[in-house]
Formats: sequence, structure tokens, C-alpha cells
Amino acid sequence: MTYVRDPVPGATVARNTRGRLARVVAALRNSSGTGPRFTLLIILVTASGFATLTSVLDQLSVLSEVGRPGAGLYGTQSCLYAAGFDPAGSDLGNLRATMSRPDALLKCLGDRPVGYRALIATAALLAVAALVYWWMPKARDWRRRMVPVEAVDADGTLRAELAALCERTGVRSGLRFRVDPARMTSGASAYGRTGNYAVCLHVGLLARRGTDPEGFRAVVLHELAHVHHRDVDYAYASTALWRVYVLLALLPNFAGIGWILFLALSGTDSPWWPGAAPTLLAEVFVGLLLTALLHLARADLLRRRELHADLQAVAWGAHPGSWDRSDPTGAVAPGLRRLTALLRTHPSWAERRGVLADAGRGFRVSPLEMFLTGASASLLYSALGVASSALLPETVGWSYALGATVAVVAPVLCAGLGLPLVRASGPARGYARSSVVPGLSLGCGLLVGEMTASGQYRLDVLVSQPEYLLAFLFIGAVPALWWTHGLQLALGLPRRGRRWAAAVVCALVTAAVLLTGLLWWRLGGERIAMGYGDAGEGLAAMYARMVPGHWRDYGLDLSTLTVGMPLLTPLSEVRLADATAFLMWFVPLVLLLVRGPGLRMRRTLGAGVAGGLVSWAGLAAAMYAMYLQRPATLKERAGPFLVVHAWWMIVTVLAACGLTAALVAAYSRRHWLLRALIAAQITQLMAYAGVFVLYSADGCLGPLNTVLDACQWRPHNGLAVDKGVTHLTLAGAAVGAACAALMGAGAAWAARRLRRRPATSDPPTAPAPTASPRRRSTLLITGTALALGVPALMLTVVTILQTTSSSASVVAGSSKDRAATGDKKPDRLSPGQAAKLHTWQVWSWMYHGGTLHVQQIETAWAALAHQILLLSAQQRDKNGQVWVDEKQFHGPCGTLGKRVEEAQGYFRVPDPDLQTSWSDTLGQLRLGAQKCRQATVPPKGETRKAEEQRGALFTTSLNEIAKGMRSLSTTLQDITKAATSTTTKE
Repeated sequence: MTYVRDPVPGATVARNTRGRLARVVAALRNSSGTGPRFTLLIILVTASGFATLTSVLDQLSVLSEVGRPGAGLYGTQSCLYAAGFDPAGSDLGNLRATMSRPDALLKCLGDRPVGYRALIATAALLAVAALVYWWMPKARDWRRRMVPVEAVDADGTLRAELAALCERTGVRSGLRFRVDPARMTSGASAYGRTGNYAVCLHVGLLARRGTDPEGFRAVVLHELAHVHHRDVDYAYASTALWRVYVLLALLPNFAGIGWILFLALSGTDSPWWPGAAPTLLAEVFVGLLLTALLHLARADLLRRRELHADLQAVAWGAHPGSWDRSDPTGAVAPGLRRLTALLRTHPSWAERRGVLADAGRGFRVSPLEMFLTGASASLLYSALGVASSALLPETVGWSYALGATVAVVAPVLCAGLGLPLVRASGPARGYARSSVVPGLSLGCGLLVGEMTASGQYRLDVLVSQPEYLLAFLFIGAVPALWWTHGLQLALGLPRRGRRWAAAVVCALVTAAVLLTGLLWWRLGGERIAMGYGDAGEGLAAMYARMVPGHWRDYGLDLSTLTVGMPLLTPLSEVRLADATAFLMWFVPLVLLLVRGPGLRMRRTLGAGVAGGLVSWAGLAAAMYAMYLQRPATLKERAGPFLVVHAWWMIVTVLAACGLTAALVAAYSRRHWLLRALIAAQITQLMAYAGVFVLYSADGCLGPLNTVLDACQWRPHNGLAVDKGVTHLTLAGAAVGAACAALMGAGAAWAARRLRRRPATSDPPTAPAPTASPRRRSTLLITGTALALGVPALMLTVVTILQTTSSSASVVAGSSKDRAATGDKKPDRLSPGQAAKLHTWQVWSWMYHGGTLHVQQIETAWAALAHQILLLSAQQRDKNGQVWVDEKQFHGPCGTLGKRVEEAQGYFRVPDPDLQTSWSDTLGQLRLGAQKCRQATVPPKGETRKAEEQRGALFTTSLNEIAKGMRSLSTTLQDITKAATSTTTKE
């Protein structure tokens, strides 16, 4: 072989880079796409293992204390009871009770070692699974008594043919061929682990080699395709982990729950029976759902890998006629055949022949796949939430759990919907519209998983406002649609490097869109669905405190605020949502401009301008309507009227953006979601400009005036109001426009169906504009992108950097102030059981810190009393007074006050009467300690009279402290009596 020097310096490196990129592209084209789903499956089982083992360890702590006082109150349950948990109440009521003192609850939960024990147990579970995965091939060889292929190949022709097939496929290293002498079928199977693969040939297949050599080669090539795709590793790793999880975690958890229920039914006192029975049964239901979902997911993955192996075998030269075989009949009734098909790990022969006839059918994502992905995502978040709460602070644990969930689910979504487009020579026509069904299926899976594994305590079978669960349909559909539309644009770029860079950016934006939707649910949607809202009374009371005025005149406005503001405020405080809202429309805008869409792009921009004009008309109409009910005085206009006025500006901006997006999506044929977002953004920018002008020119607009009557240009007023409107609508308008676009496109599809007109098909995708003379100029593209992007980017940056907004706070308020009322449910306990529950709650309160705080206060009082005894032992002067060293009392009084403040930060006593006594006592002690500290700090240049007053204050403070300690002793006796009282059986 002759080696020739490359005449161009650096050309070798460039060719190597292109070669690596070509190999990556080829790997994506040949990939079966099951890797991300198998990874999600493995991570889900691992996270569920930690959550299940945590439950098992809690059950062991409960069972180990059976028969002792406070049995079952030494783990998580005890902390919850101490915080005021009521198993006979509702999820919302318990959420309020337990989170009224979140710091105390986090400290109580952080002191328990269950999280680290569960972490060690999970590590042991993974180690056992790794050992099972490592030894599974050898165990299979030993169990089936397999023999090497050399033992049945006397003339060596079989080995030569197998070697030739391996040479053809490129599968060479770490592969063994074995023969199963007990299997008489004409099949084969691939198994093993990384670096040690094996293909088992059945005896019947060896006999078929002589009569049907093409069929023999097809079967072997099919098994070699499994090794080539590396799905053997995923299949055996997930199988090993699942079996170990079931044996070491799931079954012990079911056994522990069953034993607890047995003890409760047999008469043993249990703090979890019967009120918290739904919680225990929910764990069983989650375990059963997890089992069903994992089985369906594994079966679907294994069927899909068989189809990909068939396609790969045919690509290597296998004859398609080898698949002309009939399925067995009579085993399953025709009515159940479709249902049982979801449980089988191998597809039918008819399905396999259909995929060979239409290769795209095997790569197309199915609704079942997306449904299982969504349900797995909800279960994964629930499991990761348990792990994060046990190992991380609550303030950051849930966000890490949500981020990790999206990081695992986003590759599944992108691979499932994107690989069919990558494999095609050009973007598949009509595929973007078909992603609506998989996206909705993803949302349905999220919804089912949320209903099963959500809730803080799982006491409620269904949330009080289940209609909000439908938001998951949009949370799943919007990122799926955005990804397919964006990837189609990316794959149409002229250069390969640009295509892949744009695809990576689109994947990241898709993950951000999915995360934004889930963040909205976790920050606001979940509470709204649980009933965390009111009919306007609480909101009116909050606004009455913030903005004095006659709020009773704005009943309708308050009702719309009550419904609308909880939907907007969660995303308005998330910086990621603002950045995502900008990228959702700006990235497609750049891609569309670079591709040169011509007239269709001009129509999109024109639609956005038309929407902006509509927004101006809406703003003017809203201002005129408010002008008709404008108060007479300037003071009244600056009160509730101004808040309501700003609220209707927000509603108008959102309505204009949503209407524009819906109409653009309904009348667009290609990339309708992206075009709707671009048009809605133009409308949004123009609406912000309209709000600025209208409020800056307040007083010069006649019937459109808001507060002022004197004509003067006041830009600071316009900026102040525009700042609040932007803060609340920057992300909400973009997300709402995406949802409106989905509904608009759905309405247009339904209208066409009602008129019996077929949906308009997408025109052929234009090839990459490599050297077209009609290509748009770079200056025009850059100018359009900058004209729209720079103002929006500036608004996004300002909003992100803006931590507080006076206008937004006036309109939005704090979500914490929107406490719900009327969530009290009928008591599910009898009087005797309710008395037992009360005893357990108070006992837990004392066990986890109540007694400790009292002891600390008594210790601080003892130190102060010691100084008082030393003072009383001193010799008095002729006036009967003694000299007091203030420094000796300042420290003990400060320590006492600190201990009282710590006790005030502890849980409320789970008894209203005892809590009142406890709170009054601590308040009296704290006031006495403050007076004592104040009296023991002599100011400079103190007069005689001031010194006498300070001495009287010192005496008064000691008397108050002594009186408070006597009250504390009485209160402690009452609490102890309530914690140790016995209850009579019914």
C-alpha cells in the first residue's frame, strides 16, 4: 500500500471531522431509537427503588414499635402529626397545617436518618442488579444446558457461514454462537452483556438450514441486528433491575403495608387506621400502576426492537420472503387479540411484514409510546421528589427533581418524534401535524401519572377542581409540536453543520418548554386544582390592605382576578419562563428568515401587525368602558380603580395575543405553531407600545383618560404601568398563544371534518437553498430579526433582572394570601378514633420538640433565677435597696428571649385551646425578656429619675417572667395530659 501526503494542510483533519460527523449521522439513521426509552425505564426503576425502600424502612420503624406508647410515631409520620397532620382531613387542609411552619417541618424531617439508610439500601439494590446482569448469561447457559456450535458442526461449514454473516454485518468482537439442544423450533435468540454477547441457535433452525438456507440466514441476521443495535444490553439490564426491584423492594413494601393493615384490623392501635387508609392504599395502587406501566413499556420496547432488527436484517441482505409466516390462531379470542397484543414482547408476523413493506411505519412514534413516556415522567418526578426531600433541602429539592425528570424525558420526546425526520432524505410532509396525537398522548400520560402519584398525602381520590388537570394536554402537546416544527425548519438549512447546530438548539428549547409547563403546574396549577383559591373575599381583603378604597364596587372584577391571577403569577416569577418565551418565537423566526419563506413569511408578519392593531382597538375599548365608571375624585381613581384598570389592560393583551395565534394557526398550512407564536409576539410588542402610549398620554385622550385630566406627556407613568403588565404577561402571553394556536388548529380541523373536506396537505418541502439567485439578502434577514428581536430581548432581560415590581404586586399580590376556604371535609373518624388521633398528634408534638423547647426555656429561667437568688442574698442599704450589676442579668434575659423565640417558631400545638394558652404564655415570656434586656442596658448620662424608672421596669420584667413560667408549667401539664390520655374503644 502506498501512502500519499495530503497536498492541502489541514485537509486530513477536516476529512476526519467530516468522517466522524458522517458516522454520527449514520448511527442516528441506523439507531432503533429505543435507547432513550430504555434509559428512562432504568432511571424510573432506580428512583422508584429509593422511594419504595424509604417506605419499607418507615414501615419497619412502625412495626418495631408496635405495643409501645406512641407506636408508629417515630418516623416521617410522627413529624407530620406534630405539624398538625389529620388523616381524616383533606390534602389541602393538611398541606396548610403542615406547611404553616415549614422550617420546623424541614428540621424535623432532616433529623431522621431514613434518607441515608434508603440511599445505602438503594446502592445495595443496584449492586445486586449489577451482579444479576453480569451472571445472567452464564446462568442461562447453565440452565438451558447449551453447547458450543463446534459440538454440532462436524464439517465446519456452519462456522464458516456464521463467520461470513458476521463479516457482512460488521459484528465481530465478543460474540459466541451456542446451540440449545432442547429447543426444536426454528428460531434463535441473542443475549448477554457488553463484551460477551451470544446467539443461541435452536436445533430446529439447524435443520431448517438445509431446507431453507435463506430463512436460516434471515434468522441469524435478525439476531446479529440485535447485537448491532446494542438493544441486548438495554433489554437485559432493565430486566435484571426490574426483577431485583420487585423481589427486594416492591414485594417487601406490599408485605409491610399488608401487615400494618392486618394489625389495624385485628385491633392494634395504629395512627394510620382508619383515617389514613387511603394513603396506604395509594401506595399499593402506585406500585401496581408502576408494574403495569413498566410491563407495557418493556413489551412495547421489545416489540419495537424486533421490528428494527427485521429492517436491519433485510438491509443486510435477508430475503423478505422469510417473514411470510402465519400467526397461530385459536389461542386468543378475536376480541381480546388487540388487548393481548400490547402485552406481548414479540410483534405478530403480519405486523412485521407490514413494517418491511413500509419502513417508515416501524420508526413512527405511536400514541402508546408517548402515553407511557408521560406516565413514566409523572411517576419519576414523584419518586425523585421523595429522594430529594430526604437528601436535599425542600427549597431546592423539588426543583432538582423536576429538572432531572425533564432531562430524562426530553431525549425520549426528541428521539421519538425527531428520528423519523432525521432518517428521511427531506422533512416528512404532514408529519408535524401528526405529532399532535403523540403530544396529546404524552399529556394524557402526564395526567394519569399525576392523578395516581401526585398529592402531598394522597387522602383525596380526586382533586377538588379536576378540570385543571386538562392543562397536562397542553403541557405535553405544545413541546411535541414545537419540536417537530422546529426540527423540520432546522433540517431544511443549506449546510449540514448548521442543520445539526439548529437541531441541538431546538432540542434545548423543547426541553425548556416542557420544563416551563411543568413548573407552572408545580408552582400554581397543582394548588389551584386542589382548591387553593377563594371566591373573592380573601383577595378583596388583601387588596383592601394594600390599596385602600371601595373594593365592594368591583365584585365582577375581583371574580375575574380570582380566576385569572393564579394562572399568571406562577410563570411571572420564573426567569426560565421569560427566556423560554423569547426563544419559542425568536428561534423559529431566524430559521424561517434564513430559509427564505417568501410571501408566506410576509403574511405571518402582516398577521402579527394586524393583531397589534386589534390589540390597540381592544385597549381603547377597555379604557373607554372603564372611563364610563371612573370615580369623580382623583384620590378615588388612584385606588382600586387603577388596579382594576391595569388588570383589564392585562386581559386585553392576553386576549389579543391568543386570538392572533389561534387565527394564524387555523389558516396556516405549514409550521402553523411557529408562525402563530411569531405573529403573537408582534402583537404582544405592539400591545406593550399601546399601553405605554395610553398611560403616558393620560389626560390628553378625552374619553380614554384613566386617572388624570390635565394634558401632559408623562412617560414615567407609562413605564410604571407597562412594567407591571409586562411582568405578568411576558411569559404568560407566549405560553397562552401556544395553547390558543393548538385550539385554533384543532377548531379548523374539526370544521373541515364537519364539512367533509380533507385536510389541506402540506406542499412539497423546498430543497435546501444552496445557490438560488432569488435568495433573500443577508441584510434583509438580519434587519428583520433585529427589528423584532432586540425590543423583545430588552424586555426579557429587564423582566428577568426585575425582582420586584410595584405595579405587578398591586395587581398580582402574593399567592400565599390567596388561602382557600371551605375545604373542610366530613370527619371520617368516630368520636373514639378522633380522640385517639388527638392524643397521637399532641404526643408527636411533644416528642419532636415541644418538651425540648420547654426544657430549654426552663434552663434559661434557672440561670436567670440563680442571678435573682444571688441578688437577694446581698446586703441591703439603709433604704432597703441592693446594688444591681446589669451585666449579670442582660445575658440570661437575652438567652431566655432567644429560647422563647425558638419555641414560637416550632409547630403549633395540635389543639386550638392548648395552642392559645401556649401562644399567650410564650408571648408573655418574650415580652418580659425584652423588658429585662431593655432595663439592663443603662444609657449614657442617665439621670436619677431615669435610673429609678429603669429599676422599676426591671422589677416588672422579672415579675412578668415569673408569672409566665408559672403559666408555662400549667400549660405543659395540660399538654402532657392531652398527650397521655387514654381513649375508650367504641
